[in-house]
Amino acid sequence: MDFMSPANTNPSRVRILMLHGHGQSGQFFQCKTRCLHRPLKEAVFQALPQDFRQDEIDTIDFYYPSARTANPDHSREESSNQCAWGYGDHKDGVIRGLDSTVEYLAWFMEQHGPFTGIIGFSTGAALTAVMTSLLEKDKSLCGFPSMNFHPRLKFAICISGFKLENPFYDLIYASKIETPTLHVIGAMDSVVTPAQSLRLGSFCQSPSFFGFHGTHYVPKSSEFLATMICFVTGALGPKADVGSDNEEDWEDCDA
Repeated sequence: MDFMSPANTNPSRVRILMLHGHGQSGQFFQCKTRCLHRPLKEAVFQALPQDFRQDEIDTIDFYYPSARTANPDHSREESSNQCAWGYGDHKDGVIRGLDSTVEYLAWFMEQHGPFTGIIGFSTGAALTAVMTSLLEKDKSLCGFPSMNFHPRLKFAICISGFKLENPFYDLIYASKIETPTLHVIGAMDSVVTPAQSLRLGSFCQSPSFFGFHGTHYVPKSSEFLATMICFVTGALGPKADVGSDNEEDWEDCDA
């Protein structure tokens, strides 16, 4: 499907927002995560049994927006397929461009939503946690716009995610993220260490974790796919609640 197509307000459509990593694009991330589509669809259909008294869920769509922040070290032409949600050191800096990124995603979700879940990789996973939290707070925080136009998400999956550590962002994490979260962690990841991903999970109310013996990439193993199906099914089921100039720390090495 065309991931930039206008939203269909038909309630039978489930939409999942997919956020790429640093130096990637929506199209690139779509290629890297295509293997997730079938198991995610399976999980949605398992969790939302068809009922003739209600609108049946007949379509699960995946939306892959590309970041709009240009790389200051490259021309616009050179950066067309190497997008960034922001620049800076997440360990202590204020992320340049993050404010416009959040505004853009708020617009995107309003135009193409509502969305049921969100999945992000690396910087996209850090942003996944930020957007998930903002959708719960129902007010403007840290200079970011209010998200009261959109309901809370049902689930969030953070692959190689991390927390923004500058005190400027403390209000985002001050109350734990209530939306069910799955944190996917590469045991040998040196770009986003397991400790950083575990720390992000500690700011979530009911985190789930999946570890794999790998580095900085989206896993495709049967074990991961089974875990993801179980997590999404549980999140949607009947019991679920329906700065710095150092850019390296925000960069991904996955190609």
